[in-house]
Amino acid sequence: MTAQYRPGDEQDALWQASAGLEVIVADLCGRLQPFPAFLGMTTIQAIELDPTPAPLSDLGCVVVTPDGVIAELDVTAIPGVVGVLEVDQVEEFRLLELPVSARLTYLTEAVRVLAAEIARRQG
Repeated sequence: MTAQYRPGDEQDALWQASAGLEVIVADLCGRLQPFPAFLGMTTIQAIELDPTPAPLSDLGCVVVTPDGVIAELDVTAIPGVVGVLEVDQVEEFRLLELPVSARLTYLTEAVRVLAAEIARRQG
């Protein structure tokens, strides 16, 4: 029996879709061992998510982390130890509170890029 549509259920349906995609993203992330390094940096494991068009223009670098979390990555350069390292960096992942439509966009992009990376590794 098919569930009948009831007006007002749209937001519930979107949140359910989001929850389902979160499970898929976490599963795909678990299959990537080792998880890719971000832009070749050995200290950061993350994959950039760049959906087109971007749902929100005021976000910085949005990534998916090895545990399947969609976050904003902030990499700040700081002065390093003189003579050893001229510049060091601090990485911070900030969890995003996104509207459900934007969340769905980023989760869908995460599924796409994670599946592509898995396929690439499998040859």
